[in-house]
Amino acid sequence: MKIFNQTICRSPLLLFMLLTSCGPVLNPYNEDFKCRARDDAGECIDTPTAYQKARYPETATDEASAAPTNGLKQEIQDNRYKALAELLQEEKKPLLQPPKILRVLLLPYKGEGEELFMSRYVYVKIEDSKWILTDLTEQ
Repeated sequence: MKIFNQTICRSPLLLFMLLTSCGPVLNPYNEDFKCRARDDAGECIDTPTAYQKARYPETATDEASAAPTNGLKQEIQDNRYKALAELLQEEKKPLLQPPKILRVLLLPYKGEGEELFMSRYVYVKIEDSKWILTDLTEQ
């Protein structure tokens, strides 16, 4: 009983020593964060700050830096629309529509004579290719 009482009295002290002495063992990484990355490799920030920036981005600084990229994106999109409009205004050119292919999965099954057929795909042509945007149908 005497040994049990001594153990109970010393248990908070023992628990405190275990928790404080295991700190460096539980976190083996250096607490002083020093980034050695190049400038073009991203930002050098610690993990909590990176989490905050990812979770709650700053809208004021992002709007100022995003304005030139939005203009560039809009210009690229306008060029695409312009090229598409030019294609649509040209004389009709024949296009070949690809055939419609159906892919069928055959599951494993046992055949006659103890044969085992494993799963595989079978491709079946449903519709042949055809010409579109031509005057052939009008003649």
